[in-house]
Amino acid sequence: MQTDAGPGHDASRTPASEDKSSGEALSLARDQQTALTLDLIESDLRTAANGIGTGAEELRARVGEQLLLLSDIRGHSQALHSETRHADETAQQLSASVEQLVSASNEIDAQVRNSSRLAEEAREVADTANTGIQELKSAIDDIANVVRLISDVAKQTNLLALNATIEAARAGEAGRGFAVVANEVKALSVETQNATDEIVANIARLQTSAEGSIRAVDRIIGVIGEILPSFSAVAEAVGQQMETSRSVGETAQETADFVRAVTEKVSTIAEATDSAERAGEAAGEASRTMLAMGNSLSSRFTMMIRQTAIGDRRRDDRLPAELTGTLAQAGRTIRIKTLDLSTGGALLVPQEGEARAQTGPASAELTGLGRTDLQVVAVSDLGMHCAFDRPDENFATRLGELLARVRGELAPSIERAQDGARRVTEAMEAAVSSGNLSLEALFDTDYRPIADTNPRQVSNRALTVLERILPPIQEDILSGARGTGLVFCVAVDRNAYLPVHNAIYSQPQRPGDPTWNAANCRNRRIFDDRAGLSAARNTRPFLVQTYPRDMGNGTIIWMREIDAPITVSGRHWGGFRTAYKL
Repeated sequence: MQTDAGPGHDASRTPASEDKSSGEALSLARDQQTALTLDLIESDLRTAANGIGTGAEELRARVGEQLLLLSDIRGHSQALHSETRHADETAQQLSASVEQLVSASNEIDAQVRNSSRLAEEAREVADTANTGIQELKSAIDDIANVVRLISDVAKQTNLLALNATIEAARAGEAGRGFAVVANEVKALSVETQNATDEIVANIARLQTSAEGSIRAVDRIIGVIGEILPSFSAVAEAVGQQMETSRSVGETAQETADFVRAVTEKVSTIAEATDSAERAGEAAGEASRTMLAMGNSLSSRFTMMIRQTAIGDRRRDDRLPAELTGTLAQAGRTIRIKTLDLSTGGALLVPQEGEARAQTGPASAELTGLGRTDLQVVAVSDLGMHCAFDRPDENFATRLGELLARVRGELAPSIERAQDGARRVTEAMEAAVSSGNLSLEALFDTDYRPIADTNPRQVSNRALTVLERILPPIQEDILSGARGTGLVFCVAVDRNAYLPVHNAIYSQPQRPGDPTWNAANCRNRRIFDDRAGLSAARNTRPFLVQTYPRDMGNGTIIWMREIDAPITVSGRHWGGFRTAYKL
């Protein structure tokens, strides 16, 4: 029996349809709850990353301060080392000079002692000479006495001869013979008198000379007597100088030893400073690495969330479009151009010579679209990430028309990327099915460095098979896209590991030439920058992005990339990247 459901009953709503609506509502609620949870996780992760970044910055600042202090210590140590080396050289010179002074003092002492000895000998000789002269004077006096006696006898004889002559004259002829004798005696006495007078004169001269010699010798003896105390004083002074010189020499040597020890200590301080600087630089590098790892972790997790259907906050895909224009903010106008656009916002970059805007409200005038208000949501290495703030109808209409044209232009490129992803998926699944490659090996993330490579290349367990199955697909797509501007097309795993590049970028590395290697040997490398991770983690049907490609040696090329996800046996393996030069 049927019952009337009454006037308020909707006959079209069956239990099955009510269950379906209830299930959809429940699914929607779960999706919203999951999205909220992901937002909270992202917020917490950003907070943690910011904390790590702040700590790393503070650590780097402290390390920088320590390095500055160590640099000052190094400077002072080097100056002190230079001064101590100079002091050591001076001390060594002083020590050598003192040694020379001691040697000279020893020589002077020897000369003084020798002079004193010679003066003493001279005094002894003078004393001997004085004694001899005194004896000579005494002998001369004795001779003078004898001569005076002879003179007296001669005078008496002369007187007797005179008397005899007188008597002979009185005797006449009888006394003539006696008179002759008397005359001869008289003549002899005269000659004797003359001789004695001459001898007396000579003796007088000898006495005078002897007395002069005696006075000279006495003077010599007196001078030597006066010199000898001076020699003693000089010898004593030289001895004191020698003792002082020896003491100064010992002090100089001790000073040299001390300066040498200080120099060694300064060298030790310099070595310790070098070690501390190296440790500080290592700590600074560790803080930079910690900051980079924190930023990388935040970036990776954010990208992972953004590349999921639930976590993607964008209502529309950003499409590459380059428009010029101006951005006005806080009374300042910046010349800009767009890199990509969507109905909700744009990525803007300042034109050459212009500064970037700050986060916050602004307005933009874009060629072909007109003016609109916007919010500068974030500023990154890519540019200024902006969200349109209630654009007017004219702006929205022109923007929609532009994006429709861009989608039409991109359709072949999107199809090319998706076709590449499909072909890579089929090749990988075929390798797994045939037993040539296991799923564990295909999803291997144990990247092992390849020796003697710079930039570093890595391998994993799947590399050998991938180097066989990927080149035919990638080279076929690249050659078939001539004239489209396609620069490369490659498969990367979910960590942005690029095992096999196009042949043109897979050259053998040149030892010692990292710049050439960076541009020409791009296979077997991990490109986990923003663009690489976005392509690797994307799970939507396709991803369009614009970014600067670093080719090494400061060479940057702006690229437009279209990526499609690669799924093997129901598991997201990575993405297929197709890049076009703008």
